[in-house]
Amino acid sequence: MKEFIFVNQIGYETSGKKLAFLDRDYYAEKDFTICTLDNQCVYTGKVCEAVNDDLTKQNISALDFSDFCESGTYKIRCGETDSYPFEIGKSLYDNLYNSLLDYYYLSRCGHNISQSKWAHPACHTGVAEIYGTDKTKDVQGGWHDAGDYGRYIVAASKTVMDLLRAYECSKNTFTKFDILDEVRFELEWMLQMQRDDGGVYHKISCYKFCGFIMPHLEKEKIVLAPVSTAATADFAGCLAFASTFYKDTDGAFAEKLLEAAIKAQAYLDCHDDEFYINPSEITTGGYGDNNVTDERYFALCALFAATENQEYYEKAKTLWDSQWHESFSWGMVSAYGTEILITNKDKITDKAFVQTLEKGIVSRAQKILEIIQASSFRVPFVKVFWGSNGFVCDEAHILLIAYDLTGNQDFYNAAKNQLNYILGCNPLNICYVTGFGTKTVKNPHHRPSGAIKETMPGMLAGGPTQGLNDAVAREKLEGVAPVSCYIDHVGSYSTNEVALYWNSPLVYIIAKLGLV
Repeated sequence: MKEFIFVNQIGYETSGKKLAFLDRDYYAEKDFTICTLDNQCVYTGKVCEAVNDDLTKQNISALDFSDFCESGTYKIRCGETDSYPFEIGKSLYDNLYNSLLDYYYLSRCGHNISQSKWAHPACHTGVAEIYGTDKTKDVQGGWHDAGDYGRYIVAASKTVMDLLRAYECSKNTFTKFDILDEVRFELEWMLQMQRDDGGVYHKISCYKFCGFIMPHLEKEKIVLAPVSTAATADFAGCLAFASTFYKDTDGAFAEKLLEAAIKAQAYLDCHDDEFYINPSEITTGGYGDNNVTDERYFALCALFAATENQEYYEKAKTLWDSQWHESFSWGMVSAYGTEILITNKDKITDKAFVQTLEKGIVSRAQKILEIIQASSFRVPFVKVFWGSNGFVCDEAHILLIAYDLTGNQDFYNAAKNQLNYILGCNPLNICYVTGFGTKTVKNPHHRPSGAIKETMPGMLAGGPTQGLNDAVAREKLEGVAPVSCYIDHVGSYSTNEVALYWNSPLVYIIAKLGLV
């Protein structure tokens, strides 16, 4: 039977905005009902006006049941068709949140993972070659980046920033997972990636991707890729920011992080931009970036907040660009710097500049909101590109800063709807987090899951990608509407891979929305 009712398959809080969605091409009536699982009708609502956008190519109506607040398990009924079941209540997100975080522990490199279906002995424990030299370096630890086993500074920095922001929001309400301890495991690895002169190696991986094997079975040579400005600046900003979180519990570690960040900044101050491009011999993820002004800005903002050294602030101010499309992606990290300045505005004497930053974020959020309001599923797509699920979470981050600055409930509700989209309010009616929802991702592009033929839970799939960037997508998705260009197939790395930095903004928005 055609699926045409789309719900958040985890559920909705008792209070606040509650939206599901309906394909009007399959249901023309003006009313919908909410029923218990034993078919007792408990609520009747009106179907909203349909929206049809170029990216979805469907007539989609919202179903607003915000005024129904009775806890329980329900389904929406339209005609003779029922939605997947969902809950209304409190503390619905604890298991999801914990599983999204546990993914990081299960992604540890060089660590003996025990008591898990994905258990394995310590992996990648060999000494790494330093590319282009006859030297080696012993680098251990860190998280495997995505579906592969590489470890990348640029990706790691974004991930750590998101997780630390999530910790700020949930530290007093969620104690099932020690976020600071897990983040420290990554930070310890990042410290090893710095050279004596302060520069930071871009990544560590084998020369090429391996097959679908467990990580301890990858035995090829490990190589440290050359230093890059993006990696060095992201490292400086991330470690400076992180240092403030460990001051009270481990002052020595906090100082070590800050000293490394200052050292990295000193390197940046006396070196021109060094852009990273994979040498021909290295074919693992590149994470290249040909504009690193935003990375330099982020580093200076974080160092200013950690040290209160006005020189860092003044340098950051000169780099800020009003034309930036400020975002929280790995390739454009300016919003991390701006958020740091806004949250530390009491340390800034130039209040006019703070107001400029705040107005810029609110203006950016307003543009996101306008796109969302014109979208059939109320998502911020202008184009649906690789990593679109991470993108909607990152855009929600912008919306939530604007909500804090203005109190405008529209920003909060729009951010919340990005969570709805991820968890089932999308044209494929799928919960994009493995192991959760009635219809979920079962075949991610993730080597440990592929190796043991069982899907690790708590991983956010990359999501629809209209570029059809892999062979499976090109074969199976030609002509499909952009927001539906997703396939649950292990070979579709462009739509169904997982990544540290897609999980992390989802962790953040769940925490920031107060759902744990």
